[in-house]
Amino acid sequence: MGSLRGVFVRVLARLATLGWFRTVEHTGLEHVTDDGPMLVVANHGGGFVDPALLAATLPRFPRFLAMATLWKTPARPFLWLAGAIPVYRSVDGGTQGNLHTFAACHDVLADGGVIGIFPEGQASDEPHLLPVKTGAARIAIGARARGTQGLKILPVGLIYEDKAKARAAAYVRVGPPLALDRWIEEAFPGRSPGGHVIDDDDHEVVHALTKQIRARLASVALNFDDAAQSAAMVRAAEVALRPLDSDPGWTPSLDDREDLAGRLAAAPVDQERSVVEAAAAYTRALEANAVTDRGVAADPSSHRRIHLFGDLLALALIPLAVAGAVFNVVPASLTRAAGRPSMAPVTRATVKFLVAFVAFPATWVVWRYTAIADEPHPWLLTAFLGPACGLAGSWLIRRVERGYRARLSLRELAGVQASLTSLRARRAALVDAVERAAGDQGPSEAARS
Repeated sequence: MGSLRGVFVRVLARLATLGWFRTVEHTGLEHVTDDGPMLVVANHGGGFVDPALLAATLPRFPRFLAMATLWKTPARPFLWLAGAIPVYRSVDGGTQGNLHTFAACHDVLADGGVIGIFPEGQASDEPHLLPVKTGAARIAIGARARGTQGLKILPVGLIYEDKAKARAAAYVRVGPPLALDRWIEEAFPGRSPGGHVIDDDDHEVVHALTKQIRARLASVALNFDDAAQSAAMVRAAEVALRPLDSDPGWTPSLDDREDLAGRLAAAPVDQERSVVEAAAAYTRALEANAVTDRGVAADPSSHRRIHLFGDLLALALIPLAVAGAVFNVVPASLTRAAGRPSMAPVTRATVKFLVAFVAFPATWVVWRYTAIADEPHPWLLTAFLGPACGLAGSWLIRRVERGYRARLSLRELAGVQASLTSLRARRAALVDAVERAAGDQGPSEAARS
């Protein structure tokens, strides 16, 4: 794919993710080399959102493999624009077309390009990886057998605060790459170079590399046993990371929360059980007193102060937020309606994201050529009233929500003064259990009583 087209797609992806996500956190981008062939392997929990997030975040633009059946859906124009490569599954009628798929991947890698693949083979709502298919390993080994040297396999974990909700947070966690040449030399000494050339039909090597890819991907993606474990560990991590006497509107970064929750899930069984039991005891105490952890951890004296600058900024943004609401009410309503039917979260995320991607720009164009067509600089005014005022409105809504949570937490705290010592003791017991399970990298001392 031409460099100009790649730049255009990257800009579109970044604009789309800027509008869809509140924040996008990332770690490990230093592992992405500036040049050389690279195979990006990522978990697939967000549907169509996943490739957009990767394209917007990674320093290099990958050409993605996508199910051939998607070319029969409304997503076809986006696939063409992104230069996606179709992959054929046996469940969809046969895999004969994959000869062309593999050849296209080998050509991209031979030119020092980047291929992106979701090796689970399908999108999933599970909080852990599905079985990893052999396709990624076969592409990598086949490219090497055809002369591509220096290929690196880059694992990327995609983690979402709420993948089907607009203006939520996302986290892109990039792990250290696997250098294919070195791995083959160490895992299969004497096999290549020499008389025997390792190719993608060497099942022993393919399955060994597939196992290695899965292990590396599991280290950066969500890796919980089930949804119940995921929810329990995330709740415990949020409590442990929230300092006492903190801002009632404070929330941990997705990076910190998922890192700690993952380490809790990987702790020895007895330590994990201690965290679960302490969390359950604390949760029962919170429910009995009709209070939240935000309320228990809040400091009424320090958070009744007026944040003058923020309040003045919020007041100044009210007219812009109103303009943004009027300008964007139709696409926002369409996006919300698209997620109403009963469907799996990963499907809902895909549908809502695609509807928003089309509906918002289309609405702005309609405004440009109707209501503001005769205004000076109509395109500039469209950009101001559409995306700019829309983001201002989103920021204002979030600030109002945070202020509401703060006031609610302070009212809760005022109502449980008699029980506060007991509640904070149970909270401290949970923090201690988390710290023991997490080891030396547990939550900070600020979260203790």
